[in-house]
Amino acid sequence: MVSVSAHSGSDSDRKDLLDLLMARLAVLLGDDVLERDRPADVAGTGVVGTTDETAGTAGAPGTADQSNATAATAPGSPHPADARTLLESIVFACLAESTDDERVVSLMHTLGWPAHYVCCSIAGTPPAHDVASCAASIRSQLPTHADGTPEDCLIGEHDGNLVALVRVDDGTSPDQVAHIAETCFDGHEPICLGPTRQNADGASRAIRAVINALFALNACTREVPQPMRCEDLLPERALMGDEDARDELITSIYEALKGDNPNDPTLQTVSIFLDSGASLDATARALSVHPNTVRYRLKRATEICGWDATDTREAYVLSTAITLGRLRDAGLWRDDGTL
Repeated sequence: MVSVSAHSGSDSDRKDLLDLLMARLAVLLGDDVLERDRPADVAGTGVVGTTDETAGTAGAPGTADQSNATAATAPGSPHPADARTLLESIVFACLAESTDDERVVSLMHTLGWPAHYVCCSIAGTPPAHDVASCAASIRSQLPTHADGTPEDCLIGEHDGNLVALVRVDDGTSPDQVAHIAETCFDGHEPICLGPTRQNADGASRAIRAVINALFALNACTREVPQPMRCEDLLPERALMGDEDARDELITSIYEALKGDNPNDPTLQTVSIFLDSGASLDATARALSVHPNTVRYRLKRATEICGWDATDTREAYVLSTAITLGRLRDAGLWRDDGTL
C-alpha cells in the first residue's frame, strides 16, 4: 500500500492520493467496515470504490465532488464526505475493532502519524450531543507541530460517545489531554481518561479501553471519580474480554505481588486474607503468624501494587487479578489470548 506523510507534499497531491486510496479500501478492509461508517449520501459513489471495476471511476468528473457537496451539507450530518474525514473514520473503526496490522499503520501514516509514537485516549458525551462542535473544540485546543500543521488526533464516535486518540510525545502531555476532556465533554455525563500506549497496537488498546470503561460503568455499583480513569474499572473491563485490562491486572498486580522470590509470602497472604473475608485473625491462624505480621504484609502489598486489600472495592480488583494470574499460570489461555 502506498503511504505518505500528511505533513509533506502539496494539498493537491495528498488529496489525489487519498482519493485513489479510498477507491481501494473496500478491497483491503472489507465492505462491512466501509459501509458502516460511510454517510448514506456517498454509498456506491465515486468517493470509495468497492471493487476493482469501480475503482477506476473514483476520479470521474463531477461524481465525487457532487457527492461530497451533498453529504457535507446534509443537515445534522457528523460525517463530511471528504476523503480525509472518511479515511479517519475507517482507521478509527479498524482500531476500535482490534485491527492494527500493517494496512492500518500505512493508513495512519497517510494521515500524518509516524510509525512510532506515544498516545492516549479520552472519551465522553458531546455537549448538547453536537458531535461536530465537540470534535472541532478538541482539535482547536491541541498545539500545532513546529511547521504549523495540526497535532495528530484521531476522533470517532461509538455508542453516542466521542472518542479521541491524541499523540502525547510531540508537544502534548497526558495532563493537557485530561484538561481538554474536562473542557470539551459534557461534565454531567461520564468522562473517561484512557491509558498511555505506544504505536498502532497501543492505539487500538487505548481506544478500546475508554469504550469498554464507559460501557462497564453500567455494571459498577461504586461511585467513580469524574473524570474517571480506565484503571477505575479494570475488573469489569477484564470480564468483558478487554485484553489491555487483563494484562494490566496480571502484570501490575499479580506478577508484582508474586515477585521473583518463590519464598515471598506477600501474594499468599493477600490471597488468604481475601478468601477469609478480610479477617486478620483468620489469616493469621491460617499462616501461623501474628495478626501484626499480616498487617505488615498487607501494607507491603499495597506499596508494591498500589491496591489496598482492606478496601472493599480494591479487594475486588486484587481478587480478580489473582484469579486471572493463576489461570494464566495454569495455561488456560486459548491461542487468541482468551480464557
